[in-house]
Amino acid sequence: MNKQYSIVYEYKGALYLNITNRCPNLCVFCIKLKWNMNYRGYNLKIDNEPSSDEVVKEIVKKFEERYYNEIVFCGYGEPLMRWDVVKKIISEIRKGMLNKVTNDIRIRINTNGMGNLICRRDITEELCIVDSIYISLNTVDKIKWYEIMRPFEQFKEGAFESVIEFIKNAKKSVKEVVVTAVDLKGVDIKAVEKFANELNVGFKLRPYLDEYEET
Repeated sequence: MNKQYSIVYEYKGALYLNITNRCPNLCVFCIKLKWNMNYRGYNLKIDNEPSSDEVVKEIVKKFEERYYNEIVFCGYGEPLMRWDVVKKIISEIRKGMLNKVTNDIRIRINTNGMGNLICRRDITEELCIVDSIYISLNTVDKIKWYEIMRPFEQFKEGAFESVIEFIKNAKKSVKEVVVTAVDLKGVDIKAVEKFANELNVGFKLRPYLDEYEET
């Protein structure tokens, strides 16, 4: 495997899994192009998407060096584009098959909430295998959502409604659901927070990143 790029990387005590660069959106705030596919010293531009076995080997290798408090599916792509691979990796973790990785370790997925649209079925019941899911909503205004998220043509139809439904259904299966919003000009952040509160899910405001940060 080409070691010039990272399929696992560390951030704030957690181990992040970068399993795809594919995404159904090209968000206006996305840093992957501005930062030239780098993230705080890691090259996340994948030449070939890793198999579940390759990812598992990298996880074990990292845990042999130190312990992480959380495993997060998040890179420069949408992890639910490879939901079957995500499920297989998590299944092996939950079965205690990974050396030095406890089967109850906290597992999180960072997503844009378009998993049902991507998989062409409701996958929210299957999300019960994760402890937490962070969903990048950014606005509750449908028109502005399309302006911000910029979904590709094949994912446009019904995309906003699909994300809202995904959030509502995910809370039935996942212990912690957090709606996130990037601090963008012209967005009613309070409305997003109110939406999250009304659904009794978490809310997190994310900073708008621009200049490349090494740390």
